[in-house]
Amino acid sequence: MRIKRILLGIGGVVVALVAVPVVAFAVTMAGDSPQKDGEALGSRAKQIKDGFSSVGMIDIGDKGVALVDCGDDKEGKAVIAELKRRNLDESAVKALFITHGHPDHTDGCAKFPKAETYAMAAEKDLIEGKAAAKGPMAKMFGAKDVGARVTHTLQDGEVVKIGDVEVTAFAVPGHTAGSAVYFADGVLYFGDAASGSKEGKVTPPKYLFSDDQKQGIASLQALAKKLEPRASEVKTLEFAHTGTLSGFEPLRNFGH
Repeated sequence: MRIKRILLGIGGVVVALVAVPVVAFAVTMAGDSPQKDGEALGSRAKQIKDGFSSVGMIDIGDKGVALVDCGDDKEGKAVIAELKRRNLDESAVKALFITHGHPDHTDGCAKFPKAETYAMAAEKDLIEGKAAAKGPMAKMFGAKDVGARVTHTLQDGEVVKIGDVEVTAFAVPGHTAGSAVYFADGVLYFGDAASGSKEGKVTPPKYLFSDDQKQGIASLQALAKKLEPRASEVKTLEFAHTGTLSGFEPLRNFGH
């Protein structure tokens, strides 16, 4: 009987260790708008759902594409399926723009070893598994090398021309030290720097998974001010774990 009680106790602890993160995740994501797999992003891109994350696939011309993040599937099945629908294969992926180094955004990067990989300089070590995340939940996973290698480091406001498309990188530290938002063809790709709510609002980076949520909020407010002169160019706000929002207004109204 004593052994049975001990085993039951151990089982209870294991269940609690599993249940607490699951419940915390569910509570954190409550109120988020749902993703729409294959949703058009501007005239050149799609949001590709990959488990609970997503990948932005941008047509850069000449049968090539760029990806914003790589998804959380090491085999990249969702991305490869979309490439096949276009009669393309992995070699068509010419560039990867990484919003931040959490594994659910970088696990699939190793499937595209010939692609040029862009990220903020401050994010390189996290992406390459040389540093660990610092968020309350994220730090539990420690440093993780998924095979992603940054070939080009970026600074705030830097513009990259890839094929027919210009991609502008904006530093938005907070979710991680080197989190980036990318702007291409009228679409702002936020990664986890923000989310879209069911009420059509921009919400801040998730506290449990962020290094510094307050810094992330300040970064979003600064980004809104920086982009105000280009507000008319912003057609879509894309987020890694939620549905999209239309136009610049939700970002303009953030924090108000």
